[in-house]
Amino acid sequence: MAVAALRFDQLMRVSERAVGQAVRSNQPRLQLVASRVVESTVSWQRWESEHAVIMRRIVAPRRPPAQVSALKTAAFGLIHRKALFEYLSERSLSRVQRRRIISLFHGARGYTDSMIAEHGNYIRSACSYVCTGEVGSQVVQDGAFQDPMDRYEELYTEYFHAYCDSEVGSLDDPGTAGLRAILPLLKLQLVEQRKAILAMPRSMPDLLREARLRTPTGTTQKLRRPDFVEGAG
Repeated sequence: MAVAALRFDQLMRVSERAVGQAVRSNQPRLQLVASRVVESTVSWQRWESEHAVIMRRIVAPRRPPAQVSALKTAAFGLIHRKALFEYLSERSLSRVQRRRIISLFHGARGYTDSMIAEHGNYIRSACSYVCTGEVGSQVVQDGAFQDPMDRYEELYTEYFHAYCDSEVGSLDDPGTAGLRAILPLLKLQLVEQRKAILAMPRSMPDLLREARLRTPTGTTQKLRRPDFVEGAG
């Protein structure tokens, strides 16, 4: 079955629904990310504005195959964008090491301002990533947005963590040298997975998996659609 051309208003509608489902999901981290986006008019509008830019890039090509490729590329970019805050959250780093990592990506910008910016980037990017997955599996109905994309995220996390660990490690530590030695291999695996996903023929998604992700925990309430949540089109 051919894929119909994607429309901007359609993608924003699906994305809004995905955010509501995330708030009610059985995944605490997903709940937290979505809740932070809808917690105020300002946070919602900031996310909606950035997300609309991503969605417009996806629908810009006229042909559906090119749109699907753009959707996959957007998902890759969102995985990359949220990686730094995830690394800082998961690693037990010293104050000096944290500042070293921040300076690598933010240059001379102040540490506090950089951390605030990275937290915001993470929240909005993680929420948009959920939306690209919803569009990919539920609208495009392509299984590439499930396990293959999950695998890409795993590989990118492994590569990004190894890179950052090598930057904060001591130069005379054999472990640091070992990390730097395997970075080219990790990057090659990442590139190959990306190419495979872009070239992958369409396959039907596991719809039961999507249903499991949206199952309420029993401790959450149905999301009341905020008055400020309007279409971005």
